[in-house]
Amino acid sequence: MKVFANTNPPPAEEVPVVEAAPIISGRGEASRTSVAPGRTTVSSGDAAAIGFLRQFRVLVGAARLYQRNHPRLMEILASAEQQLRVVLASQSPLVFAVERNGIILPRYDANAGELLNDPRGELRALAEELLRGGICSLLFSPQINVGELDLLAHEISRVPRSATPGDTASRKSWDTWLREQRVIGIRLNVPTERRDSVLLASLVSAVLAYDDAPQSSPHSRETMAQPEANFEQVAATLRLVARLAPPRDPDTQTSAEDVARRIHSVVSGSDQSAVSLVVYGVSHVKPREGETFEPYLGRLTDALMLAFVKQEFDAGRTAPPELIPLLIRLDRERNDAVHGGNARFGNAQHDETRVAALCEKFWNALPAREKTRTLRGHDAWCVPAAVVARFLEPLAAAESKKSEAAGREGRSVLLSYAKCLESEEGKARRSVAAGLAELAQQIERLWPHGSATEFGRGIVQALLRETSPGIAGLLSAVVENLARVSLAKREYAEFERILETLESSPRDEEHAHIATLVARILNDEQWLYLVDEALANRPLNPVIPRLLRRCPDRLIDRLGLLLTAPDGMDSFPAMVRLVHGTGEPVLGALESRLYEPRRQRIATAIHLLASADPKRLANALPRALASWEWSLQDLAVSELTHWTNPPVVAASAQAFLATVAEAHAMVVPCMIDHLGFAHETSAIPLLLKVVAGEHLGLRDIYFRIKAAEALGRMRVAEAAPLLLRIVRERNGLAHTEPAALRAAAEETLGLLENRPSSARARTAEKALAKSGGAHARPRRYLRVHLPSPLPAAIAGTHGGVARVRTVSLGGAFLESDLRLAVGESVQMEIRSRLRRIQSTAVVRNVSPIGTGVEFVHMKPEDRERLRRLVTQLLP
Repeated sequence: MKVFANTNPPPAEEVPVVEAAPIISGRGEASRTSVAPGRTTVSSGDAAAIGFLRQFRVLVGAARLYQRNHPRLMEILASAEQQLRVVLASQSPLVFAVERNGIILPRYDANAGELLNDPRGELRALAEELLRGGICSLLFSPQINVGELDLLAHEISRVPRSATPGDTASRKSWDTWLREQRVIGIRLNVPTERRDSVLLASLVSAVLAYDDAPQSSPHSRETMAQPEANFEQVAATLRLVARLAPPRDPDTQTSAEDVARRIHSVVSGSDQSAVSLVVYGVSHVKPREGETFEPYLGRLTDALMLAFVKQEFDAGRTAPPELIPLLIRLDRERNDAVHGGNARFGNAQHDETRVAALCEKFWNALPAREKTRTLRGHDAWCVPAAVVARFLEPLAAAESKKSEAAGREGRSVLLSYAKCLESEEGKARRSVAAGLAELAQQIERLWPHGSATEFGRGIVQALLRETSPGIAGLLSAVVENLARVSLAKREYAEFERILETLESSPRDEEHAHIATLVARILNDEQWLYLVDEALANRPLNPVIPRLLRRCPDRLIDRLGLLLTAPDGMDSFPAMVRLVHGTGEPVLGALESRLYEPRRQRIATAIHLLASADPKRLANALPRALASWEWSLQDLAVSELTHWTNPPVVAASAQAFLATVAEAHAMVVPCMIDHLGFAHETSAIPLLLKVVAGEHLGLRDIYFRIKAAEALGRMRVAEAAPLLLRIVRERNGLAHTEPAALRAAAEETLGLLENRPSSARARTAEKALAKSGGAHARPRRYLRVHLPSPLPAAIAGTHGGVARVRTVSLGGAFLESDLRLAVGESVQMEIRSRLRRIQSTAVVRNVSPIGTGVEFVHMKPEDRERLRRLVTQLLP
């Protein structure tokens, strides 16, 4: 059966008349709790009733879960019936009125009509369930038994949760159910008398009875004009309304009839002008459903105060700055009336909140034209921020729909409102500063815009002028939000203007908070998105480099983090472009990181400096190289040798000449090669000593081979006697020097003396010059493409096998399934028939088709085997 709520009274023969006698609380007994603030105690009778209702809700839920005669259900039923008997022992019959927000225990005491205490929302949930079932009131009499309680719980549990209150048929459905089940201890939908309804009716009848206004029709009072009144008359009216309220003494409980007689007595003895104002208020302030007497009187008082304020405002007797003082005076009169003159604005914080709420109501009730006129003037600060937000909201919404007129209107209001920060009155500046903080959402939708460029600048300048710490704190929060909004909307020019204005502040103690604000703005996470924007595949906004150079360390950290990502090198050209654009602050920070102990920071600096300013990196090598591990040295050297720009080549050669003696052994060959390619004449004495084996730190045969080749590239004629001695010198029948060194010296002599035997070497050198034009780094040796790939074994972090496709004296190109990374060192062994050529190699490039490696060290015998292999394969 589906039943619905109905408020029609049942026939008199079916439902007995219940006379509930008023309950008089004894002295010292706690008053009953309601939803009104400030009341926190519950009487013993109400506590028992609340306990029964909670237990009844549990019973209804159990009826859904358990079958009939289930032990758990029987236990809950017995507990609910026992709790009901406790309540009926003190209050018989027990009547509950079901409201939308909870349950009421109707009585004739002073607190009737208030919702029962429900901190956890249990009674509200029960009320919703009862209303879905069509029950608006319940009556339990002492004749009830446990079976009837069980029947009611099961019947309510059958109502679906999706049910909604229906028509008057639900009333008859419950009546029919009660008769069919022969239930005599329960009555449903019994009309309950509400004391507050009697009091409100008494108030309306009293003021109408003693009003001299013409009683033409019921509608005439609804449209009656507000009576003209001065402040004294309005104050008298507020005192009259305060006297209408029943006494607050908890030890004195008066009946509704006594309160009604008191209302008529107070009205009859009051001034006629006050009664007329009350009549006007009662005509326009209608009681709400379920509203009690005292809250209604509070709303009536607020309406009278606002009506008087509007009258004074419309007449021009009160300007916008005088509204708050006028409302404060009226509120003081109300406080005096309520407290009998014993309290003058006793609770200042509470009164300020109430006055602010009244002021907001006043402005919200004004026509849009009146609000616009005020908001465009110098008194815009008087309008509460909530009202301004409500005014701007539709304009901002229309702006999002491309309505230029609405956006223009909204920005005009914002400019006028912010212009009040120039006022000499501190309260005006404080009000606007706090208001701008509350208008953050509307500002974000209307600003930045080309027509409102002065908005942000004006607020920042107001912050710089402000001497009050409190107002400066509010404005700092507003400026920080403006900076965040401009970054989020990619209005970088506006963001830069904000920063420049802030940084123009004096560097004194009074403006120390400005530097803190700038640091907060630049440390915001949103600022990091500037880096991502700069690296995007679009033309670089010139403002972004100027912004990023303000925090070079944060920029470099971000770039270093991106470089470590799997696809970080894909955006490396954009990073170099950004470093070029930021200029000196970032380049200087990168150079300083070369001397730090952390490897990753050094690697980031090498990568970026080598591409953005290689001469700066070369100049820093003499100081930094010795403290680096070999991989960092190799990274710096290999990056510098990629350049063909003569100034960079010369600077790199000078740096290598200064550091080659202290460099790692696997980096020295590359340095010596570069000295020869750069034709660095100042390196000739060092190269001669290396070739002769007279340099204590560079006596390795592989270094001597490289030095000999460098002298040949430079065509150093004075090296001929030394090279000739290396080629011819014997110790008995055996040569003194290894074959690999003698072969390199013989080839260099051929180049120096222009022998016919060196024709192949000169041809190869010319071919290298031509092939080097297509590469960032010129080749040092002629490559040979193998007719069939040679097998190679690789040992290292990623060991395995590979196939050699091309080979030269300087390196090889491999085909392999191994995942090798650029800069990784490996040990290689190339197999060519019976020959085994072993070397230490470094991965220089990785492509989808293969991996290029450079030989950085090799034993003399392996070098000779490689030379012979290449010579045989050359055409």
